[in-house]
Amino acid sequence: MRQRLAELEADRERALRHVSHELKTPLTALKEGVSLLREEVPGPLEEAQREVVDILQHNVRGLQEQIESLLTLNAAAFEARRLQLAPVKPRKLLAGVVQRRELHSQARQLKVVVEASEQAVTLDAEKMAVVLDNLLSNAIDFSPDNGEIRLVVTRADGLCRFECIDQGPGIAEEDRQRIFDPFVQGQRVAPAPRQGSGVGLSIVRELVRAMGGRVYLVPQESGAHFCVEIPDEQ
Repeated sequence: MRQRLAELEADRERALRHVSHELKTPLTALKEGVSLLREEVPGPLEEAQREVVDILQHNVRGLQEQIESLLTLNAAAFEARRLQLAPVKPRKLLAGVVQRRELHSQARQLKVVVEASEQAVTLDAEKMAVVLDNLLSNAIDFSPDNGEIRLVVTRADGLCRFECIDQGPGIAEEDRQRIFDPFVQGQRVAPAPRQGSGVGLSIVRELVRAMGGRVYLVPQESGAHFCVEIPDEQ
């Protein structure tokens, strides 16, 4: 039964990769065609025609992002099955993630506070870095200018908890049950324009599950509070 399920999952992944790549070819042609129209290569555009071309260009970009996100999510699901566990110091791990997002946070005048010890925990550092990067990027996008984001690591009851807490608008109650589903953007809007099509939290869930843990949203009145729990193998 387990082997059959693995075969079905492999078939699903192959089909998704095939469909995604097959879609990219005509999409590239469509993108190039719209670009030629936008540059008026076939001839001058009237104002109404230019508006239609702008709409086409916007939708083509959106479709391209969705296809690329599907491929990214599929790759994450594949990589999740290949763990490389090693002792890692949480503070050092978080410091690296914060540094990579430094320009992103500075552009919004955000303060990122790290609360973690130097005591090592056994995990897949590369995958956990991807998890934390997605959570931090999300927090930066939704935080108000001059706000604060807290990254906290605690250990208790045989678990290591990584928490990301921001001061943004939080997650609407009707979105909380599906916030980790692919392409769910949520109803509350980020204060600044943001990129992405809504697979970041799905990737987080895939990778956390692969490490034998869970990720969940902590209910609170304002701001988003995500908690990742993984087994603490000391």
